Amino acid sequence: MEDSHYVGNHISEELEKGTKFIIYPSAFNIVWGKDGRYWKLPKEEKDPATLVQVSWLEVTGLCDKVEKDTKYEVKFKVKLTPDSFGFNELPLYFMVKYGSKQSWKKIYLTKDANVESNGSYVGPNNLTITTTDSRSEDSNLCFGLYEVWSGKWKGGLIIEEVIIQKMNQ
Repeated sequence: MEDSHYVGNHISEELEKGTKFIIYPSAFNIVWGKDGRYWKLPKEEKDPATLVQVSWLEVTGLCDKVEKDTKYEVKFKVKLTPDSFGFNELPLYFMVKYGSKQSWKKIYLTKDANVESNGSYVGPNNLTITTTDSRSEDSNLCFGLYEVWSGKWKGGLIIEEVIIQKMNQ
């Protein structure tokens, strides 16, 4: 059986040397991403990924350009389509991880989110991590977007990009 999961190219674009990175959906790992019944994958590197429908939402990625002993904020840029479903009652969980350290945020896109005039949500706010973990050999900053616990169907989510920004300490 062919693997239904999409493995991204893990390319991150450096917008400002060492301080700001952008990762597009072509770089993400998307569970069920290769199955057109569930996802519309990016055709070009900077195109969004569109969730058609899934009961298991898991999108992950990484940035290998971060510096040690530095605090970063991670923001996801997403939006709901007019015919989206399942997100009124279900939260999305956003995660950032470095070594053994993790930070999680729970957001209801239809209630808690600050939506921009173009319909995009950029957040969550204060999803930060400091790249210090003496026990870890892994120097990647990892991130994820999840809703896997309810088993309920959801669809109509457009994932545009992830922004990783160095913060003043």
